[in-house]
Amino acid sequence: MKNNNKYISQKFTLILFIGITLLGCSKELDEVKPKNGILQEQLSDTDLGKLRNGVYAQVEAGFFGFAFDFDVKSENFRGGPGFSLVDAANMAPSDNNLLTLWRRAYNPIADVNFLLETIEKSTVNNPLVQTYKGEALYFRALLYYQLVTRWGGVPLLTSRTFEVVQRSSEGEVWAQIIADLKAAEILIPDLSNKFFVSKQAVQALLSRVYLDNGDKQNAITYADLVINSGRFNLTSDSSSFATNFVANTTSREVVFAFVNNNTNNRKLYYQLVNDVDPTWNYSPNLNLFTNLYRDAPNRVGDKRRRAVFSNDNTRLIKFPNGKSGQQLVTTTNADATPVIVCRLSEMFLIKAEAQGPSVAAQTTLAPYLAARYTTPTAPGIIAALTEIEFQNLILDERNREFYGEGYRWFDIKRTKRLDLLPSLNGRNYLLYYPIPLLELDLAKYTQNPGYN
Repeated sequence: MKNNNKYISQKFTLILFIGITLLGCSKELDEVKPKNGILQEQLSDTDLGKLRNGVYAQVEAGFFGFAFDFDVKSENFRGGPGFSLVDAANMAPSDNNLLTLWRRAYNPIADVNFLLETIEKSTVNNPLVQTYKGEALYFRALLYYQLVTRWGGVPLLTSRTFEVVQRSSEGEVWAQIIADLKAAEILIPDLSNKFFVSKQAVQALLSRVYLDNGDKQNAITYADLVINSGRFNLTSDSSSFATNFVANTTSREVVFAFVNNNTNNRKLYYQLVNDVDPTWNYSPNLNLFTNLYRDAPNRVGDKRRRAVFSNDNTRLIKFPNGKSGQQLVTTTNADATPVIVCRLSEMFLIKAEAQGPSVAAQTTLAPYLAARYTTPTAPGIIAALTEIEFQNLILDERNREFYGEGYRWFDIKRTKRLDLLPSLNGRNYLLYYPIPLLELDLAKYTQNPGYN
């Protein structure tokens, strides 16, 4: 299938595609009265492409809304100039930012379900429309991934409804994510444009989900499908690594990213961590600024540091701001940093973690580490690591690789390495976010343990 770029060039002012806009999952839905929406029965088959473009825009905005959340919670950041960040792991049901996160997932889930229902009612059933269906299923899985990793069991909405839907179990949510991805894998073609969902993007998310659920064999299988597809390469120097994060990146390391060029809804990474004005929200944790990319025993010359940090310990230059001296490589548009969902490096690290030291040393980590260090660790040294030493290596590499990309907090949670998050200070209930108070009041959900 040829992916046209209409989604990239359109200014997505269309909210035409939702006859209702979900504010959450509660009875508050009954009060939503869309004035600019077009009802589903008024849509024609020719509107499906516009509907699909709108869903891309809405999911992009929702996904971006989770940017830096896990880095903040995991102590990767401190407060930026003019801002304070105290006890970032602490949460309460009344926190408005938690309600915002909740809705950043559920609002686009409603849009996705609307597209799926419209496709099911359509008289058109060609490969392009089936691709739209697969993309929608992938997006629903991606959004539920944001929810389940934070809240555990959440309401599962696979169709639009005005009824209150109670929370499903955590296991049921993971099962739905896998089911959606397996269905999407059949429908979506191989990669032709990294800014559209491809079969490889689906397989990459499946690999991640299987690892998170302890299914190591399937994690390896799906990582291999991406690694061996012949469509991607690891970057091998600092500047190339930095180009993953420039506007309209041509890097072959990116598996899938949202293009982020809608000028009416700008998603500005640099504004939060590397702004051009005197203040921004987050700065690197000082200890990590000094030590994250330090030479480790048998790992020397980390090529990523120059792409992530400058000499200014208040900036995270991984997300370029367009200013000389405050980014490693130039970007054509600092406002259009791609919203990256997956890079090839994640597949190498997932596969290695699932394989264990003796198997991963030569076949998986050797090429990955060679791309990241001037002097990588010898395979024999990795193969001799104990289980905990190997886990330390993988978690260290994942933080080096994905610093600022929203992985660290859940890596700590899923591996049960709470020693790496001392700010919890025994408050292990914080590993599950509290259900927002407004949702509790409206829908009478059960609250996660530990929150009053």
